[in-house]
Amino acid sequence: MGHGCIVENFSNLISLSDHEKAILGHLENDARAVRRHESLWHFRERTQTLYTLQEGWAYAYKISLMGEMKVVEIFTPGDIIGLRDFTFGRHLTDVRMMTDGTVCAFPYRYILDACQQSRALSAAFFATASRDQALMTERVASLMHCSARMKIAHFIIEMYLRLKHTSPDMDQRFEFPMNQKLMASLLGLTSVHVSRMLGELARDGMVKKQRRMLEILDYDRLYREAQFDETYIQLDLSHMLEDGAAEDTAPMG
Repeated sequence: MGHGCIVENFSNLISLSDHEKAILGHLENDARAVRRHESLWHFRERTQTLYTLQEGWAYAYKISLMGEMKVVEIFTPGDIIGLRDFTFGRHLTDVRMMTDGTVCAFPYRYILDACQQSRALSAAFFATASRDQALMTERVASLMHCSARMKIAHFIIEMYLRLKHTSPDMDQRFEFPMNQKLMASLLGLTSVHVSRMLGELARDGMVKKQRRMLEILDYDRLYREAQFDETYIQLDLSHMLEDGAAEDTAPMG
């Protein structure tokens, strides 16, 4: 059996020993299939478990006082869902599957156990949480300062790079199951505006969207259109571990 998505994800951040891979594998022991639209948890529920997302896409959202759904975060294979809620007693958002998929639930204490056993894993978890915060910060900046066309170009580049992180061999035609309603909610636009901007980018020869697939036709032009800066998405853990290698201890019980 091959390694799970979280092992592949963390291996792209840092060199992992076989013992550290086994520790992470423990987080993906209890895989279960989930269906599109299935909720993983609801806002204000007690934070007892996290999920690793092995297959499929999911999203976090909040319901406004006016009853409108506001998408705030997107999850793709290899992501840990709920890491941002780690220090809170209750979940800060609802989380729902965007597609059919596979998830693995595990208690929060497993992260503490993993960090106690490995300095490298502590750094990887810390870096992942930091990246999640950076993604949210960049999204807020985009909402406030970017045109609709730039927002969509930026989001496409971001998702492509995130997917490429866990699937390095992925080409520029990839599964993109987000519909216009979800994109509009995430980016602070209307569905009509999203449709119009995707149409413009397609007519300009930069992207091609067909059902659940998206193809980047001209990456360099789309990158310039988005005014993308990869600083917030390219993690570098070297400075966190430069004083020594991680130490292996007894396996997680």
